[in-house]
Amino acid sequence: MRIKELAIMKQHLNAAINEYDSIGIITHKTPDGDGLGASLAMQELLARRNKKADVVLEEPIPVVYDFLDGERRTVIFSENLRYDLLIILDCHEKERVGRCEPLVPFSQKVFALDHHIQGEMIPDSETYLDTNTVSVGAILFKMFEDELDALPPESAQYIARAIYTTILNDTDNFLNANVDAQSFAICSKLMKYNIQPGRITELFLLSKPANEMRFIGEVLSTIQTFDDDNILFIDSTYEMLRRNNLEQEVNNKLTRWVKGTKNVKVTVCFQEVNRNRYRLSLRSNYINVNKIATKYGGGGHKKASGCEIKGNLDTVKQTILEDIREQL
Repeated sequence: MRIKELAIMKQHLNAAINEYDSIGIITHKTPDGDGLGASLAMQELLARRNKKADVVLEEPIPVVYDFLDGERRTVIFSENLRYDLLIILDCHEKERVGRCEPLVPFSQKVFALDHHIQGEMIPDSETYLDTNTVSVGAILFKMFEDELDALPPESAQYIARAIYTTILNDTDNFLNANVDAQSFAICSKLMKYNIQPGRITELFLLSKPANEMRFIGEVLSTIQTFDDDNILFIDSTYEMLRRNNLEQEVNNKLTRWVKGTKNVKVTVCFQEVNRNRYRLSLRSNYINVNKIATKYGGGGHKKASGCEIKGNLDTVKQTILEDIREQL
C-alpha cells in the first residue's frame, strides 16, 4: 500500500515502532551512502527511544563508513535472522533487496521509504515514495526533524552527520542536477548540530589510498567514446582489482571521475562482478537511464540508475549502446 502523506507515514511507522521490539533495517543490494547513511541514522533514532534495531547488510560495510562507526553498528545477513518489524530504506522493490529478501515474508510489518521512481512495491508493505526529495536520508530528516533537538548532542550530531552523508552521496558533492533549494535548506539545518561538511566530504569522498588511485587511473584508461563523444563507457575488471589488491567496494562512484567530460551526454560504467556478469552504472542529464536499467531488472532515477547484465562484455556494451541511441 502506498502512503502519499509523510505525516501519515510517520504516524503509522511510530505506531509500529512502539508495538514491536524486534526491528530490522535494510537497504538495497550493493548499498550506497544514501541507503547506508539513512539506515544508520534510523538505527540511532530508534536507540534513543530505547529500541534496539539491527542494520542488516549482505556483506561487511565498506571501510569508508568508519567515520560513522559502520562496522560496529551493522550485522551481516544470515538465514536465522527474523524481525517482527522491517524498515526498508532507499528501496521499495523486492528484487532490489538482494540477499536480505528472505527477511520480508517473516516480518509482521514492513515499511519502505524511498525516493526512486515507483516500481513494483513489496506486497503488504506500507510504502512512502518522494521522488522530489534528494535522498532517503533527507526524507528521514523531514520526518523526524522535530525530535533531534530533544536528543543528547552526540546522538543528534551523529544523525545529522549520517543524513548529510546521504545528501553528499546522492548529489555527488552537490554536482548533480538533483540539487535544489530544499537540499541546501536541509543542509543548513544540519549545521545546527555542529557537523563539519568539509571533514565529512574528505572522509567519504576524498581519502583514498595510493593503490585505489592507481586503480582509478586504470579504469580511466579504458575510456571509449561513441557518436561524436556523446556516449562514454569505462570498465572495471577483476584483474584491475587483483593487481591493486582491492575489493569490489571501490567500484562505487567510479562515474564521478568522468563527470563533466566535454560533449558527453551519457556515461556508463561496466563493473565485472562475476564471469560474464557486469554491474552497470548509468548516468545522464539528457536521457532517461532508468528506462534502460529497468529493462534489465535494475532501477533508480531518470538521471542515475543501475542494473546487472549477463554476457560477453563487448556484446553487453553493444546492447547498451543501442538502447542509448534509441533515446538520443
